[in-house]
Amino acid sequence: MAQKLKIAVKPTFSAPVVMRLAGDDGKVEEITFGAVFRRLTKTENETLQAQLDAKSITDAALLDQVLADWSGLEADDGTPFICTPENRAAAVGDWPTFEAAIVFSYFEHAFPAAVKN
Repeated sequence: MAQKLKIAVKPTFSAPVVMRLAGDDGKVEEITFGAVFRRLTKTENETLQAQLDAKSITDAALLDQVLADWSGLEADDGTPFICTPENRAAAVGDWPTFEAAIVFSYFEHAFPAAVKN
């Protein structure tokens, strides 16, 4: 029976997310926070790639698969903005590019060689 390769890497990885918004002065403002992503298996990656190729997956559905947590975000009452499906939906309601920024960060950091080519 084949052995399983052990690599001392956590099942998740962290990456910065930069959300760009139009500022009041006509300049672009950048909101930076952290995201924690799940590492996908080969089978999960192949399934995801098939969904991407077929254009049958939304940003929300992709994040359901890969987003484990975020950090550096604050709720309007000053408490940490916890990563929950309800809070994610609320953030998208207020900031439509919220999920797209996280998705971009995922692909930029999960497959850095592919993004650069």
